[in-house]
Formats: sequence, structure tokens, C-alpha cells
Amino acid sequence: MANNYTAEVDGAQRALGDPDFQAKFVRVIERLAEWDEALGNLPTAIAFGRELVQDRESMRYLMESASEEIPLRVDRDTLAALAELLNALPTLVELMRPLLQFAEFAKAVLEDRASVEYLFASLTSEFESMQRMIEEARIIAREAGRIAAEDRTPVTVWSLIRLLKEPVVQKGLRYAKAFVQVAQERADAPMIKNL
Repeated sequence: MANNYTAEVDGAQRALGDPDFQAKFVRVIERLAEWDEALGNLPTAIAFGRELVQDRESMRYLMESASEEIPLRVDRDTLAALAELLNALPTLVELMRPLLQFAEFAKAVLEDRASVEYLFASLTSEFESMQRMIEEARIIAREAGRIAAEDRTPVTVWSLIRLLKEPVVQKGLRYAKAFVQVAQERADAPMIKNL
């Protein structure tokens, strides 16, 4: 009896270590959503599964017929794990339901040619807009670098004060000031007064 049990455990361990069996098990888990839809009324199906596990004669018949098709010997631990999985199914379904809704939405969007074209056009438009801004910043930086390299006049305090009055400089300084304030708020740092 003990040798038979040990052989069953060894067979189960070998099956669990088999990559093909693992892949099939993963596919079973991935298809749980489809099974949820197919079952319709999940609590009824779970109650049926529990009753089936508790009915020894039905389980014996299922095990005998399954043993002909499946080379895996099922023992008590496997049945206990199956019962535990059946008990956990309602929780798993509740956790998977939002993911399934998102997947259905994404599938519907991807299958709708107009939605895909609209999404692609929107992303292309945003990308082109960002690309134009980057190119403009690159051109301005090159021009500023060229002018700065050619300009040999000294920078005085008065020229800095005049520079501070320029609208572009004022806009940049307001942005820098707001950036520092937001960073301080997020870091819960004390606010700098008179900024």
C-alpha cells in the first residue's frame, strides 16, 4: 500500500516537472475566463463540482475513464488540491472580472478598424507635434550657441537687469518658480519665502 502511494506521488511529481504538463496547466489557467462565460452560473457549477468530488462512485468512474486518456495517476492530494481550487474559483473570478472587461474592450478597439486608425492618427499627430517642438528647440539652441560664440562683449550687471525684463526670460523664470514650489509641496519640504 505504501509503495503504491509512493509510486503515485513520484508519478505526480514527474508530471508536475514535465514542461509539457506545465504548459497545459498554464493554458488551463488562461482559459478560466472562457470557462466562466461558458459556465454561466458559476455558483451552481461550483456546487456541482463539490457534490461530484464528494460522490465517491462518480469520482471512481471519472478517475477510471480519465486514467485511460491521461497518463497521470490522480491521488488524494490531487483531489484535495482540486477541491481547494474549486473553492477558490469565486475569488479568482472576482479578481479576473475587471481584467476580462479591459481585455474585451481592448479586443473590441483593436478589431474596429476605425478605432485603430483614429488611435494611430492621434498618436502620429502627437508624435509629429513633439518632433516639431524638439526640432525647433534644437534649431534655437544651435543659433544661440553660434551667436554666443561670436559675441565677445562683456556681460554687465545692467545687461543682466535688462535681460530679466525680456518676456521670454520672465516666462522661463515663472516656470522655474512654479516648478520649485510644486517640487517642495511634493517633497513636503518647508516653503521658501519670498520666491
